[in-house]
Amino acid sequence: MVIERRNSGALSPRLTDAVQRLCDAAYDTATQPYFASLGPGEHLLGMQGGQLVSHLMWVTRWLEPHGHRPLKTAYVEMVATTPHAQRQRYASALLEHFVPLVGDYDLAALCPTRDGLYRRLGWRYWRGPLSVRKDGHVVPTPQERVMILPLPLTPTLDLDAPLSVEWRPGEVW
Repeated sequence: MVIERRNSGALSPRLTDAVQRLCDAAYDTATQPYFASLGPGEHLLGMQGGQLVSHLMWVTRWLEPHGHRPLKTAYVEMVATTPHAQRQRYASALLEHFVPLVGDYDLAALCPTRDGLYRRLGWRYWRGPLSVRKDGHVVPTPQERVMILPLPLTPTLDLDAPLSVEWRPGEVW
C-alpha cells in the first residue's frame, strides 16, 4: 500500500468523492454530514494499485485534562477501510504512519466505534469523566468514551481525572 498525505483543501473533487464513498461503505451510512461538521483537516490515503482502500483524517482539537493547560491534540476521525479490504492491516498501517506526523502535538485522541484495532496499537481509554466546554460552561458528556495515545510531548496524565474538549457542531467528541 502507498500512503499519501493530503490537506482537505488539496483533495480533488474526484478524491473527495472517493473518500466519502469509502467511508459510506465502511460505516454503512452517509458520511458527508460528518465531514461537513469536522471541517478541514489532514488526510492519510491508503492506495493499493491506484485505488483508495483506506482512509484516516485528523483535526486539531484542544483537550484539557483537569490541572493541565489545554493540550494541542491530533484528533483522529473517519478511520475507514473499504469492506472488501478490511482486516488486512490497512487501517493499522495508516495509524502507525500517523504517529510520527504529529510530533508537534501534545496528544492524540479519538472516539472509537470499535476499539480492538486501537488497543492493539497502544491507545488507552480515558477513564475519568468527560465534558465539553461551551459558552463559558462545562457540560458533562457521560455517554461518550475517548481513547488517547501519548506522544513525545504528552505530559504525565491522570487518566482518572476529568477531561474536557471544546464544543463543536455535530459530534462533540
